[in-house]
Amino acid sequence: MGARSLKGGAICPIGFAPRKSFRRTPSRTGVCPERGGELFLRLLPIRRDVFENDREKELQPALLARPRSIRNNPIMKKRDYYEVLGVARGASEAEIKKAYRRLARKLHPDVNPGDKNAQKKFQEIQEAYDVLKEAEKRRAYDRFGHAGPTAGFDPSAAGFGGPGGGGGFGGAGFGGAAPGFESFHFESGDLGDLFGDLFGRGRSARAGPRRGEDTAGTIEVPFRDAVLGGTASLALRRENPCPRCGGTGRAGKVVCPTCRGQGVVAESESIKIRIPEGTEDGARIRVPGKGVAGEAGGAQGDLYVTVRVQPHPYFERIGDDIHGIVPITIKEAYAGAEIDVPTIRGMRRAKIPPGTQGRQKFRLRGQGVKNPRTGQVGDHIYTVRIMVPKRVTPAGLDAATLLESLYDEPVRKDLPRGL
Repeated sequence: MGARSLKGGAICPIGFAPRKSFRRTPSRTGVCPERGGELFLRLLPIRRDVFENDREKELQPALLARPRSIRNNPIMKKRDYYEVLGVARGASEAEIKKAYRRLARKLHPDVNPGDKNAQKKFQEIQEAYDVLKEAEKRRAYDRFGHAGPTAGFDPSAAGFGGPGGGGGFGGAGFGGAAPGFESFHFESGDLGDLFGDLFGRGRSARAGPRRGEDTAGTIEVPFRDAVLGGTASLALRRENPCPRCGGTGRAGKVVCPTCRGQGVVAESESIKIRIPEGTEDGARIRVPGKGVAGEAGGAQGDLYVTVRVQPHPYFERIGDDIHGIVPITIKEAYAGAEIDVPTIRGMRRAKIPPGTQGRQKFRLRGQGVKNPRTGQVGDHIYTVRIMVPKRVTPAGLDAATLLESLYDEPVRKDLPRGL
């Protein structure tokens, strides 16, 4: 007789069929996990080729065991988990989480004090989310219905690759009642975030000490402090757990008057930050223990400061090198000279060789920026600019004519004549 077609043309993979369709078939009652807990009859004989693997063959007797009070089994009364959360069966993990958080905010017992109907619905969405948020439990539910993720089910034994021991559905039938509200597992990423949204982080779903969150800020420092090191002041405004209520938002049975139920209080503080030598624009500096205060005795988070370096009117930093422009006279360029070159560490004496051309670059080694990671120091690179007198005199014209006679060849002979 084998597996029979169910409603909508679906085939029951483990040999169940609706009671009303096969009244005359001698069989034993069972719950078909493929159809979400509806009451079905087992048809004999069952085809062996409808099972996908040997483990499902081993689970068959347990699935077909006759419970003493099958009509009172909680599995029979549960709504479809996807229907509970209001999502499609093919919904993504993000869509499931979004739907859960929306319903949890609406139905949470603290938002609806004394409303037993809301509490019941909250338990229902929490149970549905606990199953659908985990890939293994969701696959088990999609395959076996409410019987899959219940207590005693072994996902690894059923072919889902997850941990667990003692396959099957412990005991006769389906291993007892569905989990109650007290058995739910709240994760910090789920209800922890939810409590933060509802009560201004006045509550936490995680027990025990919890490290405070890290914070970030931006500070602008002068060019000198960035390349040579220095200190900067930064004003902080942080939210710390309320010292009166401990972050719960309530003082006894009333709202905490200090934090007004928010669970946190704002505090202002001015701190000094050390700017290491050679700090680049956009660098991040970690200030330990200046983030958000921890909860339940947990360590305080850290502060990460992004440094923005103010530009300098003369010096320009490129990597670990400092660049600048040095004006020279026509005589210094022609005859050579010793000049003073400004660097980030003060004036340095440098030689200009005879015949120096305009925009020619020279290097002073070890006069640049010290790299904070390698400890190596860059160079100072300066570009000379030959300054021509703006005042024109007869003597100047005679000197210019004399200089022009010194050229061995036309200065523009190598220029192209066009495209």
